[in-house]
Amino acid sequence: MANASSTGFGLRATMTLGSTPATQGLSEYPMHSGHSKRFNQNDPCSKQGANDTGYLQDAAHGTMADGLAGGQDWASNTTNVLPFAGVWNGCFFINSTTGKPTFANTVEASTTFGTDYNTGSTDGVGFVSDDPHQEYVVKADAALAISAMAGDLTYNIEDGGTTAKQTSGQSTVKLNVASAAAAGAGQAAFIAIRSANDPENKDLTAANANVIVKFAPGSIGWLA
Repeated sequence: MANASSTGFGLRATMTLGSTPATQGLSEYPMHSGHSKRFNQNDPCSKQGANDTGYLQDAAHGTMADGLAGGQDWASNTTNVLPFAGVWNGCFFINSTTGKPTFANTVEASTTFGTDYNTGSTDGVGFVSDDPHQEYVVKADAALAISAMAGDLTYNIEDGGTTAKQTSGQSTVKLNVASAAAAGAGQAAFIAIRSANDPENKDLTAANANVIVKFAPGSIGWLA
């Protein structure tokens, strides 16, 4: 049967490996003022390997802020590519116009941050789910057989990051089934583990089933 919903929602945190309840804790990472690419909630994020090196970037863009391939073409063996930090869940910055502290679940490209007078810095703060054992629910963009969740296959999310791939600031990207690659040199970012067993979205023989994924070893900075 067809799955009930076709709308993606990015990477939504669920349990951790072993079905241990997730703390849903978020770590703080610096975001550069005037960054060149939009951030959307529930998009994967990484540190930049060029340009504003070390600062966060939304990794769902087909071309990320550091000029490297992201989204469905991300590859672990790309020159200068840095591992993922985790999944982006909003940020804090000083509004450069009003001077007010601001929390947001999306940030437009080229947003200039004001000076934080507590720190003297114009950096923003990105909140990231960075537990390497965290599991995420994501919608697959095509049929994903049980056999495709075995072996060493890895997958990327589809190209996103833009206003066309978000609703009210939340990502709508899906798992890109066609991006399957063997683990190792040139691998993709995620391992598909199992069906999410959503009663209305669990038909793996059709597009838009909800599945559970985690970052592949070597793709996230804390799990080589």
